[in-house]
Amino acid sequence: MAEEKKNEEVVAETVEKAVSEPIVETAEKDVTESVEETVVKSVEETVAETAAEGVKEKSNISPGVARAVANAFRARTDNTDKVMGGAIPFPPQIPINNMNMLGSVFPTGAVNLQNAVKVVFASGGTGGHLYPALALADELKNFGILSCFFDSYKGMAHEIVERLGYPVTPVFAKGLEGSWWDKIMAILETGCGFIQCLYYLNFLHPAVVVGSGSYVCAPVVLAAAVLGIPVVLLEQNAFAGKAVRWLSHLAKCVCVSTPGEYPGIAPEKIIVTGNPVNSVITRISSLKARERLGIPKDRPCVVVAGGSQGAASINRAVLASLPKWVDRDMTVIHITGPKHLEEVFVRSQELVRGKAIDYRPIAYTDEMPALYAVADLIVCRAGATTLSEITVRGLPSILVPYPHAAENHQEANARILEERGAAKIIADEQIEAQLAESVFSIIDNNELKNKMAAASRSLGHPEALSKVLAVIMASMKR
Repeated sequence: MAEEKKNEEVVAETVEKAVSEPIVETAEKDVTESVEETVVKSVEETVAETAAEGVKEKSNISPGVARAVANAFRARTDNTDKVMGGAIPFPPQIPINNMNMLGSVFPTGAVNLQNAVKVVFASGGTGGHLYPALALADELKNFGILSCFFDSYKGMAHEIVERLGYPVTPVFAKGLEGSWWDKIMAILETGCGFIQCLYYLNFLHPAVVVGSGSYVCAPVVLAAAVLGIPVVLLEQNAFAGKAVRWLSHLAKCVCVSTPGEYPGIAPEKIIVTGNPVNSVITRISSLKARERLGIPKDRPCVVVAGGSQGAASINRAVLASLPKWVDRDMTVIHITGPKHLEEVFVRSQELVRGKAIDYRPIAYTDEMPALYAVADLIVCRAGATTLSEITVRGLPSILVPYPHAAENHQEANARILEERGAAKIIADEQIEAQLAESVFSIIDNNELKNKMAAASRSLGHPEALSKVLAVIMASMKR
């Protein structure tokens, strides 16, 4: 054991010395060949079975180390070109739900599925759980690694993930909520999902299972533990949710977004990485985004987003604020949610027609990185992933925590930003009365706006994607 421990420390030190430059914000090769050779040699000689523990010992993983581990693994993967290289298309979107899985999920002959390196993401419930997993999947694709998503039959992954080119497998899963009878039925349903996952995971043989929260993690992580597949959990919020707390005992480690205490999780399993977000968010130029969206560079722009489904209270607050906003030369991009768009559009048109305001209600958008780039201020809920995105961009915000969030976690998330001066919190029941003046108090005060932007940026973790990637790579079953 002492010798193994020594090897782990040597590996970590060698990797960190080999790569000292931070990761750039693209998926291009940013580690020189000489450095990559050094890292590969280190890994080949000493990290084969102990890399996971070597990374776990270092709770603060630099971006350079993250890329080094990833590139080292990539260099050792013989089938990279077979899996994702050249003109090979990503598989068609058909769930793994029959005996002919190989032909159903991946084009026969194009990919050697059994030999490919695969990562399974158990992710769903809300966009806050899903989008960090998607950011990781996009990065893993650059290393020739296939990503598969598991979600419940009614999960949002089927709508979002499949459009982005990743296979989604439906499994039975249900949260422990409601009456005792509801909870008993949820346990039975999750048990069926566990049997499904045993079958699917035994077929896929993933190198690691990554759970990003929500109840769908339960059957997938339990099956992975039974089959001896390593598990990495992601916790986006300021304190751990029930699924992550319960399942952490089966995981190699838990990547958390902020330092602090996480009751229910063994301290030695916690790695502070930040919450991974799509690197596109930091790369988009504000000037180019404004030009593309037709927004003059000097015009104030406020983005109002109530989440992928919208928020009725925030929508009402915007409609109540429009009479005070209409004579201002400013752009307001308002994401209403699909089911609210018609009502908002009809009620707003008489208010804004012929006025100075540039008001744009939209149902939903996949272009949030562009909206972050044009925004001077954002009004939104306080989900962990949303906050990770706006802080990595350095945006001032007005936060309206969802009052019915599990264990009131959005309030806890928002308080972190407010205490650092990066955000103003308005309670959901007060947003209609306070929104109009709160927006003016920030966009009309450049000193305050710039201070809030700087505070927001100081809380961002642009390196989080690389850190979590390193943990996943090092945890893979070899």
